[in-house]
Amino acid sequence: MDATTFAAALDLALGREKAAVAFYRELSAMASFAAQKSTLAEFMAMEEGHVAMISGMKAKGSVALSPTVAVDLGLAARMDAEERPTAGMTFQDILVAAIKKEERSGVLYERLAEAASQPGLKSVFERLVAEESRHKRYFEDLYESEISKDN
Repeated sequence: MDATTFAAALDLALGREKAAVAFYRELSAMASFAAQKSTLAEFMAMEEGHVAMISGMKAKGSVALSPTVAVDLGLAARMDAEERPTAGMTFQDILVAAIKKEERSGVLYERLAEAASQPGLKSVFERLVAEESRHKRYFEDLYESEISKDN
């Protein structure tokens, strides 16, 4: 893969990860309880770590992401979510929004991997799919433990 294509792919991923940081910052501002804010701050920090990691990959010219995809619990397919965080969201609403956001990111990266004609570029997007699947699974597990247990 040529350096220009690789850099463009990482620029796209970097933009998505920066948007994720802003998304979780906004959700955290709407959370009602300290535990909710702490969970979202933790995830925002993970996304900030991804920004740094992708920036580093871009500088080095190589990818260092795990290709392991998390098991899909299927929760996202059964959930409706607002595209943007809104005032008055419950913790359940926040988790649903986070699950759907991670799912959308994964779908985007899947489509980009399918469309990639160069094996190296395809690999970059496949690894980003795996990364997003693990994020989604994290929120699905949290949803199962904090929301579904009461229903």
